[in-house]
Amino acid sequence: MITAIRNLFSSAIGKFLALAFVALVGVAFALSDVTGNSTFGGLGGATVAEVGNTDIGVGELRDRVNLAYNQARQQQPGLTKTAFVESGGLDQVLDQLIEGAAFEQLTKEMGFGVSKRLIDGRIADLPIFAGVSGRFDQGAYQAFLRQNGISEAQLRGDMAQQLLLEQIAEPIGRIPRVSAAMAQPYAALLLEKRRGSATFVPASPFAPTTDPGDAALRKYLSQNASRYTVPERRVIQYALFDRSAVPVPAVTDAEVADVYKANAARYAASETRRFAQVIAPDQATANAIATKVRSGASLAAAAQAAGLSAATTGDLTQSAYAATTNAAAAKAGFAAKLGELLGPTQTELGWAVARVENIQVNPARTLADASAEIREELAKNKANEAIVDYYNAIQDAVNGGAAIEEVASDRKLELVETPALLPTGRAPEQPDFALPPELAPMISQAFQASAEGEGQLVSIIENEKFAVFAVKSIVAAAPPPFAEIRAGLLADWRLAEGQKVARDKARAIVKAVEGGKGLGAAAREAGPNVGSVQTIGGSRAELGQNGQPVPPELALLFSMAQGSVKTLEIPGNRGWMVIALDEVDRPNPKDIDPARVAAIAQPLGPAFGNELVGQLVAEAKRRAGVKINKNLLEKLRKELTGTAPAQ
Repeated sequence: MITAIRNLFSSAIGKFLALAFVALVGVAFALSDVTGNSTFGGLGGATVAEVGNTDIGVGELRDRVNLAYNQARQQQPGLTKTAFVESGGLDQVLDQLIEGAAFEQLTKEMGFGVSKRLIDGRIADLPIFAGVSGRFDQGAYQAFLRQNGISEAQLRGDMAQQLLLEQIAEPIGRIPRVSAAMAQPYAALLLEKRRGSATFVPASPFAPTTDPGDAALRKYLSQNASRYTVPERRVIQYALFDRSAVPVPAVTDAEVADVYKANAARYAASETRRFAQVIAPDQATANAIATKVRSGASLAAAAQAAGLSAATTGDLTQSAYAATTNAAAAKAGFAAKLGELLGPTQTELGWAVARVENIQVNPARTLADASAEIREELAKNKANEAIVDYYNAIQDAVNGGAAIEEVASDRKLELVETPALLPTGRAPEQPDFALPPELAPMISQAFQASAEGEGQLVSIIENEKFAVFAVKSIVAAAPPPFAEIRAGLLADWRLAEGQKVARDKARAIVKAVEGGKGLGAAAREAGPNVGSVQTIGGSRAELGQNGQPVPPELALLFSMAQGSVKTLEIPGNRGWMVIALDEVDRPNPKDIDPARVAAIAQPLGPAFGNELVGQLVAEAKRRAGVKINKNLLEKLRKELTGTAPAQ
């Protein structure tokens, strides 16, 4: 877990806690924690890793990879599982499981714990468990557990681990500052300047013009299946409903009368008063203020002369004023005339001197006067209750296993069926098809569902409009028919072959430079299709300025040893670069302006905090002891990427 956090977030605490929080509540499937008993590719519940006294089963790892893949697909809708695994997804998920288990064992060894009440509070606060009212809903909670195939114990286990991580990581990760002496070498590194030279060997001039035939192209397709795979698509059935679909009982005269009777005090005649007052610490000071006011001074001026200040209350009823003073002061205040000075009166806060600033008399309201207001309030409450009851009834039907067709038919809702959709909502087979943008939450939730036919509800407009839906069918990710993509395959194959020639020429240039030739001379000897030599370089501090991505050639240049020469492949079979590092100019750390060192030292604190957290996790793994079954891991990798031999 912590490895991924360190890679994805920029602050010690943010990157440690944010990903863990996303993993818990970001999407509906993120809390799944299976026990490793599920079967997979004949591997059953075999243990793929041992972490101290914790075994990580193949089933658990597989399910976790699927969850991580589904999360990643929310950010990259076109991502295939093969591409996810090949880019390191499987290894990262295994690392997270290992680090999480080791860290949990370490925290328990150190005496840290999590109470049931704390876990209860965290669960109740998660928006994913909120009902239509916005508060925690037990039905939504149980439905979530059922839909994701997890037990309450498993959910609580994830919560407990998260809370243990927070207890340790936050204090360790908060490094307030780094000393100037420690920051000086980093400042020198940032101010380092490098100059090098580069040449480009394009692939296109070396691409063959021949057609290798279907067999060669099919082989190329199998070797690069992830590039041509159409992502998984899903057919969704849904029905929309809102407040207009819900019958609301009419408000009766008797209900209006009952509300009027139950709130008689609200509609009775009332009086509110506003007071200007000052609270003195003792009676003598209060008497002096009152004497000055009665002699013609303003209350504010008299209070200021005593080193105090006067304040004005809001419009208060007698009982409200009594709550801020006492019953006797309130009684006197509401018996006084407008402008009359009151006190000094002793209160719990001190001695009060007050003046009546305003008197507002509100006449009694009859049932006829208040009827419209009461009727409107009752109608609003009934409408809210009706939509909640309607929503809960559909939720109960769905939880009870009712089919989406049955739910829509019983409630006379229009059932709509989409074509096979990508996670973006686009239908590749029907380019003109477009769902309303407001249905994006439904599409997102539909691609989190693990099975076909399971009904679900989603809010389209909070507390106003909803959708009940089910995934009718899932079209697995797969390459299109060979005939449809043959022309594109041929073009790509030619570039790939040209890339091989460009690679060989780039390596020949490197060998020549390492043999003593200059980069320019070596490039010219490689042939007319090799580009001219260009100067590249700059300072390290300029890399990635303003959030711009660092050019790959500069990233490589700043990772090379002085005098070395390297090759760099350009993605997309566009060619290869040859880069030589000629000069490195790094200032003496002690000669750097102290102000610049201080500016660099400030952001280094979180970086050191991150490193400390990482070292703690490494120590947790060392203490626990980690054993990985690499053969089993490779079998799982082949199963996930679809490259395992047929059984």
